[in-house]
Amino acid sequence: MHTKSNDSRSQEAQVMTSSPRKIAIDCEMMRSNIGQVLGRVSVVNYEGATIFDTFVCYPEPITITNTHKQFSGIDLNDIDPQNGAQPFSEVQAHLVELLRDCIVIGHDIQKDLEVISMDLPSHILRLRGFALRLTPVTFDITVRDTQKYSRYRQYANRSAHQGPSLKNLALEVLGRPIKEGRVSSVEDAIATMEVYRKAEADIDQEQGK
Repeated sequence: MHTKSNDSRSQEAQVMTSSPRKIAIDCEMMRSNIGQVLGRVSVVNYEGATIFDTFVCYPEPITITNTHKQFSGIDLNDIDPQNGAQPFSEVQAHLVELLRDCIVIGHDIQKDLEVISMDLPSHILRLRGFALRLTPVTFDITVRDTQKYSRYRQYANRSAHQGPSLKNLALEVLGRPIKEGRVSSVEDAIATMEVYRKAEADIDQEQGK
């Protein structure tokens, strides 16, 4: 499930309408013997077309202890390299290039950035008994976070301390439900971009750097 867009007209429209390029990302996580790790990542362009989407696999001695399928939509078969899952190191390297110099839109995006920037080699050496300091990979990006936008906070559940869920924003801002079937990071990335575009100028002004 590794896809790339070859629609040159869409890419040209991106360049003309926004510089730097704006893309949205969504990640689904799993539990492992080194903590929370990336299980699937999807990236869509400004128009909502998928430009990258893949499940992720890991080398030994990393073991996946729970895919949390109810919340991630990930089955163990999905992260089997024989079924097309891509090694984390390759996914990470591709994302570094794909996201470079972009404005990256996410929902609670810091959680996504934490898992895609993981220092996997050091984690592996730690499991083998070496005491190493973790050094996350750096992404050269600017971010926008739909969860942090002040005018969207009204859509948060009363018990939510971090802001509204993407599910609430899709319903209240876009007028349509998401996450009704199997959870999909593609669906979530598309919804994130659409929610962002509904208040693009205000979000850019509020969160711009």
